[in-house]
Amino acid sequence: MDRSSARSRRQLFAERLAAEAGTAAKGYFLQPGGIAVEFKDAFDAVSEADRSIEQLIRDRIRAEYPQENIVGEEGGGTEGDAFWCVDPIDGTSNFLAGIPLWGVSVGYCENGTPAVGAIHIPMLNMLLSADRDIAGIRYNGEFRPPPRPPAIATVVLGQSPYWETASYRLAEDIFRRAQLECLNYRCSVIGTTFAAMGWTHGYYEERSNIWDVAAGYVIAQQSGLRSSITRFDADPKLTISVLTSAVHDRIGPELARRNGGSNE
Repeated sequence: MDRSSARSRRQLFAERLAAEAGTAAKGYFLQPGGIAVEFKDAFDAVSEADRSIEQLIRDRIRAEYPQENIVGEEGGGTEGDAFWCVDPIDGTSNFLAGIPLWGVSVGYCENGTPAVGAIHIPMLNMLLSADRDIAGIRYNGEFRPPPRPPAIATVVLGQSPYWETASYRLAEDIFRRAQLECLNYRCSVIGTTFAAMGWTHGYYEERSNIWDVAAGYVIAQQSGLRSSITRFDADPKLTISVLTSAVHDRIGPELARRNGGSNE
């Protein structure tokens, strides 16, 4: 089996897994009386749903690919040359507040770059997946070609708790000076997915984690967006930028200078 075929099989596996995990997470979301919650710090909550869903995902991956590394938000792990990265519930604050803007993210990376991704947003009935070697994405089981950019000039900014406020405001100012309205959904999965669907002109976040953005990066890239991930050796946090060509051409170089590299 060649590398492309192997990734296509991974895409369908990731899609099925995201769908199963999202359905299970939806059960917690609709659970009367709420669920148990802990706080890692003042801005980072974790619930029994996060841990349970991540364990489900890990069990399924180990059964299908027993020799491969897994990195998850709750369980950690080692990346290596090739690994799975999972966020069982991205947008936990929305999830716990009863806001339907959250989702499950399952990604697979090779040589440090996302290669396959699947996202399930249960409350919006959205299931997306992509393989970096195959143009377009799968949306609710059907091929979806790259969309046209929206007429309304909006972008979504991420809100990592590790992204300092002053730095966030400087980045936001770059977009606003380019006459782009900045939205924030407090969820990387929502930000990248809405961009991939052609509902916004892109998504940008600094100081994020690979499990937050790997799947969304592949899906956005295969939707035709100009996509990059910038990562520094001494810092596990990363910057993700997925923008329409028009927006990238206007502000991509300025964003790249913030991150010390190219923004492709």
